[in-house]
Amino acid sequence: MTDNSSRLILGMSSGTSADSVDMALVRISGQGQQREVSVECSGELTFATELQDAVHHFVAHYDQPLAQLDKKLAFFFGDCVNTFLEENGVAVSEVDCVASHGQTVFHHDGDPRQGSLQLGDLQTIADRCRVSVIGDFRQADLHAGGQGAPISVFADWVLHSDEEKECAILNLGGIANISYLRSGAPPLAWDCGPANGPLDALMRLKVGQHCDIDGKLALSGTVSSELYSSLISNPYFSKKLPKSTGLELFGSRWLAEIYDAHPQLSNEDILATLCAVVAYGVSSSLASASLSPSTIYLCGGGRHNRALVKALQSEMPGIVFSDYSQLGFDADLREAIAFALLADAKLLGEYSTWPSTTGAVKPCVLGNVVHSRT
Repeated sequence: MTDNSSRLILGMSSGTSADSVDMALVRISGQGQQREVSVECSGELTFATELQDAVHHFVAHYDQPLAQLDKKLAFFFGDCVNTFLEENGVAVSEVDCVASHGQTVFHHDGDPRQGSLQLGDLQTIADRCRVSVIGDFRQADLHAGGQGAPISVFADWVLHSDEEKECAILNLGGIANISYLRSGAPPLAWDCGPANGPLDALMRLKVGQHCDIDGKLALSGTVSSELYSSLISNPYFSKKLPKSTGLELFGSRWLAEIYDAHPQLSNEDILATLCAVVAYGVSSSLASASLSPSTIYLCGGGRHNRALVKALQSEMPGIVFSDYSQLGFDADLREAIAFALLADAKLLGEYSTWPSTTGAVKPCVLGNVVHSRT
């Protein structure tokens, strides 16, 4: 694959909520920051409730056959590829590869030796779709002593770096993470702490819904100063950058501990307090890096949570919070485009992570390539 040829890559992303798969068919030419990137078509395919529940149950309990869930997700992802291409009139032979990050069900809490696990067997997807698949994006960085996350920063570096100014992008997924682009220097990146993960866990376990739509319940609650003080004392918030974490620390088990320690608090008050903790994680990590951006661009599902955005604005009143779409790309497609660009870097043998973003001892080429056997 040469850097002056055009590549057509289908990027797929499934977040920790496991509610849908975002898909973007991306046309790419060039290399490095000189790439030209355009989205040919995009879409979203919804998880079946049974499969979504299986993912959440596994992450919470780790008590079902891993191989079975891996295969179920692979078949689902493969069907997503075939359905998406058929609906958009694209022949699989036109696609250079599919970029599949898979479904994250485990991520270490600071020790890369503990690993990170994404389900959705790549070979099964490749055979089911008759196309090469690139995935397993975290392992090379982990082997180099890095955190294996965040890795979407490569796409931010390609798409949004500007020699004249710095740029901060905050992704509010299950976990909050920042990409900080600097002129004339490698980017910075880190996980700030929790975001939607514990909020969604509360809604599933206590309200019977998958999320607090628009943050309505959280907006009706009051921040508990006692709970807030307890939660921000978590050692993760004082760890040195770059750092990463997952729902193993800030997911359903963390939420259960909160309820056990504070049975008097309402769901609304806990949600409001968690929003304040998310904001603290962002502001304290920026302070530890001695960074004070004028604007932060929001992406991820949490940008729709008005209580969460309000907490960020209250915590950092001097910063303007804008939607990621202001940078010229659909905020809902950021992760799918990011994995397409990581796959493209793999095809070109290009580094897509830095010591400044993951703490690895050296830059790494991320991803493994699996070819169809059918």
